[in-house]
Amino acid sequence: MNYYLLESKFIEDEAYFSFVEDFNDIEDKSDLSIKYYKKTPLIKVDQVYKQRRMSDVLKTVDYIAHRRLVDVLTANFVTGVQFIPVDVDVDGKVYHDYFYMNVFPSYNLLHLSSSQARNYSDYYNSYDFILNMVFDMDKLDKANVSHDFFRVKEYVSEVIINEKIKNIIDENNITGVVAFPVEIV
Repeated sequence: MNYYLLESKFIEDEAYFSFVEDFNDIEDKSDLSIKYYKKTPLIKVDQVYKQRRMSDVLKTVDYIAHRRLVDVLTANFVTGVQFIPVDVDVDGKVYHDYFYMNVFPSYNLLHLSSSQARNYSDYYNSYDFILNMVFDMDKLDKANVSHDFFRVKEYVSEVIINEKIKNIIDENNITGVVAFPVEIV
């Protein structure tokens, strides 16, 4: 199985977004679990930027997927991600067709020296920095990865996808993200 690092890719004149204060915890990587909210989380365009265009996957610390992508992913029974409805406010116009991608499973896979992991955080129980995403073959063989979306325990800041998800993104011309192969040593 091939794995890929999911990265943001801005389209021309694309905006950047942030959750309003009441929902900042939604992106807290110290709590990788299913999340529940009594009211719809709200994100707003960052006013510091002039750009206002929106791709299929909006940029925050994590990813906000448009219903077009969510519908394709759910039709393909993907695992490892919870889609939380969010409202997106762009200068007072509110969109209701976006979802926060809460990726909650994690696996111990990082090859620490090849990834050049640095600055271990006790709060997150992971490293704050890596130079490259490199998996350890021995850890991968033992991990029994069973999710399409997941995080690496040693570096929870990034989202990893498998070949199935990469193909869905490519075949549906999804804008706003790109997948880079993860090296395995």
